[in-house]
Amino acid sequence: MKKTIARLALGAACLLIAGCGGGGGGDGSTSQDNAQPKPADYPVLDGAEATTYAKDPEFRAIDLFTHEEKALRQNLGLPALCAGISNPDCASASTYALQNIHHAHTATLADGTKLRGKGTLIAVMDNGFLRGHQEFAGKTIHSFAGEVRAFAVKDHGTAVAGIAAGNADGKGTMGVAPEADLHLTSWHFANKSGSFLSHVAAGTDDAASHGAVVQNNSWGLATETPADEELAAFRASSANSYADYLAGGRSSLKKDWQRLFDAYDRFQKTGVIVFANSNDENLGAAGDGRADASSLAALPLFVPELAEAWLVVGNALFTVDESDGSILDADLISAPCGSAAAFCLTSDGSVYAPTAESKTSYDLATGVSFAAPQVSGQIALLAQAFPNLSPAEWTVRLLASARTDWEGFQRTISGTRIFGSGVSHPYSRLYGHGVPDMKAALSPIGGLSIASGANVFSGRRTSLEGGVNTAGPVIGNALAKAMAERRIMLVDALGTDFYLPGRALGAGGSPSSSPADPDRFARNVEEISESFSFAEIPSRSRPALESAAMPKLFFSQAHGDLGGENAFFRLLPLADGGFLQMAGQMTQADDAASSAFSLSRLMGNERFATEVTLSFSHSQNRFFGHAARGPFVPSSDTGTVATGFSIGTALSPGWSVGAYAEFGSGFAGNDPDALVNYGAFAYASGGLSARRHGVLNGGDTLDLYAGIRPTAVAGEADLRLPVGRDADGTIHYERIAVDLAEADLPLRIGFVYRNRFESGFDMAFGLNTDFVASEDPNPVLSVLLGLKKSF
Repeated sequence: MKKTIARLALGAACLLIAGCGGGGGGDGSTSQDNAQPKPADYPVLDGAEATTYAKDPEFRAIDLFTHEEKALRQNLGLPALCAGISNPDCASASTYALQNIHHAHTATLADGTKLRGKGTLIAVMDNGFLRGHQEFAGKTIHSFAGEVRAFAVKDHGTAVAGIAAGNADGKGTMGVAPEADLHLTSWHFANKSGSFLSHVAAGTDDAASHGAVVQNNSWGLATETPADEELAAFRASSANSYADYLAGGRSSLKKDWQRLFDAYDRFQKTGVIVFANSNDENLGAAGDGRADASSLAALPLFVPELAEAWLVVGNALFTVDESDGSILDADLISAPCGSAAAFCLTSDGSVYAPTAESKTSYDLATGVSFAAPQVSGQIALLAQAFPNLSPAEWTVRLLASARTDWEGFQRTISGTRIFGSGVSHPYSRLYGHGVPDMKAALSPIGGLSIASGANVFSGRRTSLEGGVNTAGPVIGNALAKAMAERRIMLVDALGTDFYLPGRALGAGGSPSSSPADPDRFARNVEEISESFSFAEIPSRSRPALESAAMPKLFFSQAHGDLGGENAFFRLLPLADGGFLQMAGQMTQADDAASSAFSLSRLMGNERFATEVTLSFSHSQNRFFGHAARGPFVPSSDTGTVATGFSIGTALSPGWSVGAYAEFGSGFAGNDPDALVNYGAFAYASGGLSARRHGVLNGGDTLDLYAGIRPTAVAGEADLRLPVGRDADGTIHYERIAVDLAEADLPLRIGFVYRNRFESGFDMAFGLNTDFVASEDPNPVLSVLLGLKKSF
């Protein structure tokens, strides 16, 4: 009997080959993974350009001078700048650089424009504006006056609007979204409680009607109440709604409050509500000394339907490591996020901003009023970058990507919010989710996937991290070629749509993600040789018969799948001097199974032999016997039925040659999660082989082979390519009919050397190269070295 003592297999080797796959496993095979996609057709960040941009005087004009921050800290009773911090690179944070606004402004969109808010509208609800200030020159400005007698001109609103959308023109300061337009509502003269609420509601509705993507609210009520105390009182009351509670039994006031809440709710269908927290850092502090957020800013706690797209913004002074921009410390100078922490952010609201004194006037300002419009401008940038997202998704991107990289945040974490598929983000009772980070918000969060199904949130997603096949055995790379120059929608874990050309997914690459296994070839060659050695065949006839039987091992679809311990080869003599050869195998691994079988009729003499073969193969949860990754080459039921013909002849001295051709039909079952339906198709393959007996001694053989692997010659695949999504997540597809015969020819060359020593050791060495006949052959080399002891 035979017993295998050892078989050593080398993994795939890449010898001057572009695009080689990862290392093979113990069976000597290799699997080629497609290259990790690079950003192409969505906001492309340029770190070098961003670094240069951050030094622009106008970009930094919003920042306080060192002596001004020193004075501000003294006035607020805060520690001196960098006090208690030993880092020699400690410095005051640049407001915009802290939030990576420079990375956003230098990001390039698909149409070549920079990301600066173009085409978006920011609504500002405030006390008044100098609409003629130079920061607003050239902008489209929608002004809502409602029923008030005049449109007020005030410093506060002018500063807020300038921080959100002031021009980047080399003059004065710039806004976070400098190319955004404005919708301005002044409530200064609407000072009666009833008319004030109605006016704010009407202004909100008017902004929504003009398509505003965000509304900034840097205002509050004369009497502020902490959210936790207000919530406790509301729950203890008998009021049916928060509007009812606030009205205190006055029906007209209840209607006004409800009208405002309804306006906010309607606005969130197309835009985000941004609300400044209270400037009182001790708001409601009692008992344990913990203050809380303003109840007005935290309105979704009382009116849950407003939680969809609502952000609260706090204010702090930050110190950073000037060498790398990491946050070292933060001094909160507003009410904490507290009860609203799950939908709260913190920014630096101590800035230079335009004023209403003249068209060119600027002054120092500090407060949550000037932190909030920074976030509003960021929403406008996200709306430009991702126009297909809903306001709720813009909100989530800012929260889920916010910076938390300082000790004070980590020390005050009070919870974690789960976003999307496995994306979580901690929040602090002081700082909410932290500091907005536009670089992170514009980048894929949680990796990219290909979405299929009806909706990005409910359909199947296939991650690109493990590689995605766009070409496969038998069907070739016609599909990959068809999508190479088309734009494909990908989604990150939050469902945000990003776009890449198909070539970034490996389109146009090798038709086989699982190249041939030389170890399997060596075993099959050995089995065929042994099946002939046990048969009663004249030694002079054996070379021709073996040469006729050998080529199919390298080029037949069914025989290419043969392998494993339960594979078999049997040669049976027939009455007319011919032979019947049977071969087959069945494998089962987890939920995948494959089988293959062939029946061959051999006829020959000492110089010449022919073989006719009928074969079939079937795979379940495999793609023609191989593991498949992704919706373009889905794991499903696949199978082939084919007939083959081969010729073998013996040459001298010690050489024999063979030729093989196979024609068959294949099918791939319709996987409901797949983006392509292959159906039935015709395929063909063929090649040449040569065997040399006695290369080094009388017991060794060398088999050389070259030819075409199985490839489709007729058939049409129906491809559904995801090309976009709606705000509700509905996926849009482009349907493409792909001629499978357009695939590049998949070629194979290689050899298997076997030597049996007198000591009982068998050695096998093999090399196999699979590649395509195209400008990008994308070859994959597999190597085998095996050693076996028989006794």
